[in-house]
Amino acid sequence: MILFLADGRLGNQLFQYAFLKTIQTNNEKILVSGFEELIEVFEIKGIININKKNRLLKFLLYKLLKPILNFLSDINALSSMAVHHEKILGKYRRESTKVNRNKGYLRSLTFIKLGFFQSEAFFDKEVVSPIKIKNNYIDAANKFLGDIPKNSHKVFIHIRRSDYKNYKVYGKSTLLPMSYFEQQIEWFKKNKENSFFVFLSDDCDFIEKEFADLDNKIISTNNDMGTDFAIMTCCNSAILSPSSFGWWGSYMMEQRDVVFAPMYWLGFNSKYEYHSGSTPSFSEVVKI
Repeated sequence: MILFLADGRLGNQLFQYAFLKTIQTNNEKILVSGFEELIEVFEIKGIININKKNRLLKFLLYKLLKPILNFLSDINALSSMAVHHEKILGKYRRESTKVNRNKGYLRSLTFIKLGFFQSEAFFDKEVVSPIKIKNNYIDAANKFLGDIPKNSHKVFIHIRRSDYKNYKVYGKSTLLPMSYFEQQIEWFKKNKENSFFVFLSDDCDFIEKEFADLDNKIISTNNDMGTDFAIMTCCNSAILSPSSFGWWGSYMMEQRDVVFAPMYWLGFNSKYEYHSGSTPSFSEVVKI
């Protein structure tokens, strides 16, 4: 059995799920807690999820059981796996693309220590391909996009702002300058006929004002997380913020064309990738 106590939202959960399914052998059971958003949006099979939203269960699992499991793995009583961390710029740490494996006395249970596994190096593409978005979200996405001219080249623009206003990587801001988005929009206007821009953001009021003069656009303002994710997969191209949500939305596009992403991903201001291998291999990287 594989045991994992997850942290993070939908994009993080997708990376973690893909890793767990990749290391799974002989149909061993996968027991997790914290995959509520993943199960809500996708048709997921082959895992047992203990609801993290239950406060009592969350306390028992994360405050009591987790320290015990960490201790047992540290003394080799329990088999475990953990992402290897490496030092960057002398004082910062990031996840590498390697995993440390520890074979303990108890081999039938493997505890996966917390990691985000945000790299294509951690998963097999064949494991990811069967993952399907639930039909109700696909239907809602198609309804939202229904008024866009059918011959449009749909470009989703994911602009993450709220938590990135204060979040830092390697001591520097993770908030992308608007010039990055503006430059890529101009590229599409010049190079892709009938480009139509679909904005998804956690700061829609800001987007309304910032791109007020842009024609051929639509902003997702009242859709839930699952619908926004489905909207991304229905588009042809993308301009990404360094967010796992947009990463997977562009990865799962049915007719993917051009995808732009910031060079070094979340570490664009320091010129060091964060985490290692996190920039999507299918993207055109843009120097900030």
